[in-house]
Amino acid sequence: MKTQPKRGLCALLAACILFSAAPHARAARFTDVPDTHWAAADIELCAQQGIMNGVASSTFGLGQPLSRAACLVILGRFFQWTPEDPSALPYQDIDPAGWYATALASAYRRGVVTDQARLFRPEEPVTRGELAATLIRALGYSVLSGLTEPVPFADVTANAGYITLAHDMGLINGSGGLFFPDNAATREQTAAILARLYRKLYATQHKTGVISSSDGLWPSAKLEDVAIAAGRLTGRQDSPISYEIAADTAASLRAAVASAGANSLLGLSGETLRWNALRPIANAVWTGNYAGLMLELTGSSVEASQVESLKGLLQDRALHLIVPVPEQTDDNYPYAALAKLADSITIRVLGQSRLVNGFPSAPVEPLEEVYKGLRALFHSDTPGQPPLLDPANCRLLLSTSGSEWIGATNTGLVSGLDVEELLHTEGVSGYYSERYACAYLRRPASDEQPEQVIWYLDSRSVVARVRLAKLFGVGGLVLSDANGLTAGILQSF
Repeated sequence: MKTQPKRGLCALLAACILFSAAPHARAARFTDVPDTHWAAADIELCAQQGIMNGVASSTFGLGQPLSRAACLVILGRFFQWTPEDPSALPYQDIDPAGWYATALASAYRRGVVTDQARLFRPEEPVTRGELAATLIRALGYSVLSGLTEPVPFADVTANAGYITLAHDMGLINGSGGLFFPDNAATREQTAAILARLYRKLYATQHKTGVISSSDGLWPSAKLEDVAIAAGRLTGRQDSPISYEIAADTAASLRAAVASAGANSLLGLSGETLRWNALRPIANAVWTGNYAGLMLELTGSSVEASQVESLKGLLQDRALHLIVPVPEQTDDNYPYAALAKLADSITIRVLGQSRLVNGFPSAPVEPLEEVYKGLRALFHSDTPGQPPLLDPANCRLLLSTSGSEWIGATNTGLVSGLDVEELLHTEGVSGYYSERYACAYLRRPASDEQPEQVIWYLDSRSVVARVRLAKLFGVGGLVLSDANGLTAGILQSF
């Protein structure tokens, strides 16, 4: 998708502010929409928010097809697109002064529509398949359309990836295994899809941050929980926990968390959870007067029985787990069992690292991997079989630190604030990978060191992941380094 990085992000954030802050208008009542109609509430929501108007002052146009031109006008309202000059549009069958022209120009500039055909056919009905594809492009997820399989509808061939994405996100449905992609999309069907999208995008998500010091901007993030990254599980029999923060420092951090109005959690991580570590962990939670534990399990497997025992030792204190997505663990990972034991499950997607012609291609939590992980956990392709996890009780981990490379060597993590400072350094250039929805910077080689490359999530990257999580119904977010949040990232939540 040919998005405009700055304007697209600003439009989405502006829409979020507009829709969440504006008071509801008086409920629109259309004489042709009975209260008992299946789409009545969706039509009313779209009318209240100014997304869709009626075909007349008191008539919605129930059952009428939606034109291709009207579809783009409506999407322009939903996403708060800035009207664009239509004079340079490549289509031969449009009126540059027409009522839809500026919306069409806005959609064209953002890659929502293309110029593969020289005819736009503005007054023709938009088909159900076209509507699904247009919506996914408008959301900015065209890059994911090649990852979808299997296709959930037997009658879908064209636009299959887009339609599958829209189905995975809970925006569209069919009947009897069929989608009827060539049928005209009616006005009420469009209202239902946009109402679903609206409710998903503007749902409130629980936010947790991980800190290791009192520095940075984390109080501005208005976090409900803050995990103090105190140490690691060693796997040793004699000393199962290695603390990396002194007791007095942890106490001052707990006080800072309390003053910010958040709950403090003891943050521990480790590749293996051993039986001898369970009681020391619980004791640390109790003696530190933490509200609960955030345990990141970095290994490929875990025993549910150990987690069950740990939960018993914690008693009324919360247990939050961070676990890998299915593609990055073994096939027997006990997701369902862990979900019954933990107060929340946080999903961790690892980044990728490989050298391409000597250049480190190392995106942080690539968008395509996030999508595949969310789909594997929250979507079932087998009728009657529930998904592995309930997304409402899950959170998505976002790495707010960058991954630094000096030459061909990964030198570790860099704070988001340090990345922002580097971007204002002479000679440093910033880039954005559309495929991975991930930013990176490059500093040329010098006499002192080889080329420096840092992959990181900027505000645009964060918006793409937060929005994807919301579309799958994920109930919360965990920020890996709340000490290093930049102003741009803070505005993205």
